[in-house]
Amino acid sequence: MIGEKDEDSCGKKTPQECKRRGGSAAARGKRSLARKSTAVSQAVQLIRQCYLEKKKIRNRK
Repeated sequence: MIGEKDEDSCGKKTPQECKRRGGSAAARGKRSLARKSTAVSQAVQLIRQCYLEKKKIRNRK
């Protein structure tokens, strides 16, 4: 059919999209928690870098 050649069996455009949406409620919850955990870790790392840079600038004066 027209327009369906790039889509897989579950109707998503990539295998990652198909896999991400499937599975049990527990599996989806684990993926959600993993995404949130990664986001928090990245935010903490960014804040820490900003703090250390600010501290370094203050010590130069």
